Amino acid sequence: MMTNSPYRQRPLKGTDLIEIQRSNLRALLRHLHRELGSWILVAHKLGFRRSFILAFQDGTEPGHMALARSIARAVGLSLDDALIGKAPPRKAPSLVLVASPKASRAPKGSRRKGGAS
Repeated sequence: MMTNSPYRQRPLKGTDLIEIQRSNLRALLRHLHRELGSWILVAHKLGFRRSFILAFQDGTEPGHMALARSIARAVGLSLDDALIGKAPPRKAPSLVLVASPKASRAPKGSRRKGGAS
């Protein structure tokens, strides 16, 4: 092993994250999946292949810090908050403007009746 190198030694595959961090990241992935509706959209947002995301989700792929950073960014958390399991920030409910029924009515003589136009 070279101890003179200014760069850290790359750990063995999968040792970047500990199991509790992986579990927290999987919970955030499930949240993204519920929000976006499909694994393809989740993979596109994260910038990873869908097969890799699904392998991480089911535990066959150990994941790494690049994936963790991408998940944290996608849900709007810092990397540290994502790894310790903080919940993603809630979005404000979308406002639906509802016009009063009287305002949406057309004047009495302007409505057409029957037949295709």
